Amino acid sequence: MKASFLFSVLSATLPLVAVAPLPAQEATTWVTTTVNGAEYISLNSIQSFYKLTAVDNKGKSAQKIIRNSNFSLGITPGQREATTSGYRVRLTTPPIQDEQGVLYLSETDFVKLIDPILRPTYIAERREVKTVIIDPGHGGADQGCKMPTGYESDYTLKLALELAEALKVEGFNVVLTRTGNYHVNDSQRVAIAKNTPNAIFVSLHLNEGRSDMTGVETYCAAPLMPGKRTMDCHRHDAANAALAFTLHTHMVHATQAPDRACHRAHYTLLNTLNCPAVIVIPGYATNVKDAANLATDAHRTKIVKSLTAGIVVFRDAMRPSAQISNPAPLKTEPQKTEETAKPEPDKKQTTTPKQNSKPTSSKSSSKQNKKSGNSKSKPKSSSKNSNKSRRRR
Repeated sequence: MKASFLFSVLSATLPLVAVAPLPAQEATTWVTTTVNGAEYISLNSIQSFYKLTAVDNKGKSAQKIIRNSNFSLGITPGQREATTSGYRVRLTTPPIQDEQGVLYLSETDFVKLIDPILRPTYIAERREVKTVIIDPGHGGADQGCKMPTGYESDYTLKLALELAEALKVEGFNVVLTRTGNYHVNDSQRVAIAKNTPNAIFVSLHLNEGRSDMTGVETYCAAPLMPGKRTMDCHRHDAANAALAFTLHTHMVHATQAPDRACHRAHYTLLNTLNCPAVIVIPGYATNVKDAANLATDAHRTKIVKSLTAGIVVFRDAMRPSAQISNPAPLKTEPQKTEETAKPEPDKKQTTTPKQNSKPTSSKSSSKQNKKSGNSKSKPKSSSKNSNKSRRRR
């Protein structure tokens, strides 16, 4: 049976992402409403669509959580950060809340982040992944961050070479954008991707910041938004989100590093790539402990194994003919996450969503979102029929 499924951690030793099917969606709709020209979906409708249960957090926070035994989604009005099975993800648009306390998530975030995480086999135009392009950040005169025992460019190359060998064992073709200490510009990186069919692109970098800052981050391109210019990356919005979340959760689980969230942003390199692509950041070059860890074979092995496992699972999900088996379900409890800023007081919204409404598909692109949905103007409800059990972009 070809089933819908989500990504979750399977093993405490080597975390594999497991297939945990959601109930089949037959003739099921979600409800949309229009706010300031943008489409939103109520959390109640998402809960019904995936057959999830609301969690009473007993007033501990403003976050609303829905879940089943395999998956949880937590969103907070006015906050771009959400949690997905306890892992941090950044939304494009802050959720909004109406006068009755009903919470709404932007249609773009639902269709191009949450649903691809839950049901990657529903991504339209899936392509089998045969090649991994590994991009060691920086190189040559561009050395990146200074570290106690070298430079960022040295460590990204070490990781890239070790990851390449691990992926070859799993049957992947591997292309490296550089194999030594020399400079490669973004145009050259993009050209490599455009000349490599059936590929994904994994760029390796390290973070920099205050000396006390530590943790793992992952980035993919920000998605297509209504009324904006389309870019090359937007063909793979859903696949980008699924790939980024898979690699991020594997890496956080394997290293036990602080989870600094799975982000979407407009970086020039990500915008111009024509294949699913991510930037993976396994630590801070400016943190003494992170730098020391990256200098050890044992820590780099954890990173390499986690990324390899995530890429294998993504490959399996992207096969057009993939038959998804159903392992024993895993109850994933939310992990501790860093505190986020308290949400700003919500300006009241009045929404009148109608049942059997259909979200209007986004057909243009966007840069990273600005504030949306907290205007004083009253939202207009949409009234189009929808059956979203079929595949979507």
